[in-house]
Amino acid sequence: MPVQRKVGARLDVGQVRVDGAAVTVTEPDPTTLMLARPVGAGERVTVSMSWRLRLPRTPTERLASRVGVRLGSFFPLLAWSGSGWALDPPAPQLETWTSPVADFDVKIAAPKGMSVFASGANRGHGRWHAAAVRDFALEAGRFRVARRIVHVPSPVVVTVAAASESTYLPTYLNAAARALTTFSQRYGAYPWPTYTVVVEADRFTLGDEYPTLVFISTDFGANVVTHETAHQWFYSLVGDNQARDPWLDETLAEWATARLFGHVATDAATDIPAEVRNHLGEPMTFWGPLPFMPTVWAGLYIQGVKALASFGEDDTVDCALQRYVHDNAYRTAVPRDLLAALTPTLPNAEATLTSFGARF
Repeated sequence: MPVQRKVGARLDVGQVRVDGAAVTVTEPDPTTLMLARPVGAGERVTVSMSWRLRLPRTPTERLASRVGVRLGSFFPLLAWSGSGWALDPPAPQLETWTSPVADFDVKIAAPKGMSVFASGANRGHGRWHAAAVRDFALEAGRFRVARRIVHVPSPVVVTVAAASESTYLPTYLNAAARALTTFSQRYGAYPWPTYTVVVEADRFTLGDEYPTLVFISTDFGANVVTHETAHQWFYSLVGDNQARDPWLDETLAEWATARLFGHVATDAATDIPAEVRNHLGEPMTFWGPLPFMPTVWAGLYIQGVKALASFGEDDTVDCALQRYVHDNAYRTAVPRDLLAALTPTLPNAEATLTSFGARF
């Protein structure tokens, strides 16, 4: 991302081959690598490459190496939406493209004494496997760890890893287990065997979500754990272009959080600042370089809850979101897919959401 390049991060790609043959590549912008090899519908190709990552001089929300190592959004992803190429320009901050689901087999070598937490399940001897996920992230460091098994209904190992001085392990573990159980009942069963929350001392934003793994700041509690857990349904299971349609995952994750904590009515009564009012569907380029400023929180998160609450039928909205998850699991959804799930029981959905600035 541009914000990471400014502090010294760099991702270099080389030795690109398609079906074993070298291919010409170009870089139209700092986050896009294009291969000069047409691919027809239904055609299979094998693409391989080498790549090297240089970590930034100072920590960013996705890349850091001050105490341990944090790696998020750190390797080349296939920019395929399921129906076409994702050719959005680089997002100025935070939200970025994530690819269609895939299986990951990753070998991680860490210094002695460091623990590793990553997407998927630890198969031993530094080997991690994550099935049917759209991204992979990891953190290596020294942590205190708490675990619990929840049944949703399949067993899931819930892990919270925090810096040794953290005293919040029980609180975060309870919040993660409660959210995972509630959202599985409400929106569809959590489909992976593990879920991990890593609590970080060097994070300057609330949190970041990855499939089966989230990072949160030590400065925030159960609400952030719950919101990031909701992203396991709205971004991880049902994907979206987070740079172009950030409301699809942030609105729905915040709605799920508000429903669990019972503050939908409070959010619905919140006055939205004029500069972001009725701009719910704007891309990340609209929200500016500091996406967690109060006006952005109100405009992108709280305004989304306000829009859904305006139907006056919270249970019906949840039922529609369960339909949305069922119909779009493991896909990359667009706003029209959400509308298709809402309209059968909320026929005025398009007009209502459009009035808040949603785009279809």
